[in-house]
Amino acid sequence: MPRGRRSDRETFLTKLQELAKGETTPVGNISLQKELNWSTEKYKRISEQLKTESLIRPGRGQGGSVALVKASTTSPLNLFVVYAHSDEALKDELLKHLAPLKRLELINAWHDRKIVPGEEWDKKISTHLEKSQIILLLVSIDLMNSSYCYDIEVERALELHDQEKAKVVPIILRSCMWNFSPFAKIQASPKDAKPVTAWPDKDEAFTSIAEGIRQLAEQIMIP
Repeated sequence: MPRGRRSDRETFLTKLQELAKGETTPVGNISLQKELNWSTEKYKRISEQLKTESLIRPGRGQGGSVALVKASTTSPLNLFVVYAHSDEALKDELLKHLAPLKRLELINAWHDRKIVPGEEWDKKISTHLEKSQIILLLVSIDLMNSSYCYDIEVERALELHDQEKAKVVPIILRSCMWNFSPFAKIQASPKDAKPVTAWPDKDEAFTSIAEGIRQLAEQIMIP
């Protein structure tokens, strides 16, 4: 089973970002297609999709060009990850798939592994949770059974969600009785709330999650 596979959209955006050196500088279609090593039909199909989603804009020049479009002139959204440490490997895989959203300046993800020695971890967690616009709940039986994660982080996240100060997104990592939780009312991810570990290809599950978060981030930044 293939590993590390990215969607065509992610591949296109990543290569465009690389050639533009992190800027919104136009890149020629001919050069970009050559770097991607795609057929003309595939290149046109993906580029048209991204234009429709307002992620890239067309430009002039021989053969035309494309450039990245910033979703907003505002700063990236703060994204907070609530997870049980037993799910750290899955959390890390998810963050890899969210990396293109960071490059597009849509999100800035934070989790407790960013706490450095000498800092008070509970205060640090509370500070980042309170200023987050998107909060991901990485749902598993270990999260449900964690007193700190469930009784403190999840509870506060739902309060922020109800107050419309943040958007909570349950990410179903592993099968458990989450349907009876307070966050069961919120649309979960990936597609059909099928647990990530139940997908034949986990990369497809993570891509589904990343696409949903991209759409949510753009809705928040461009009402």
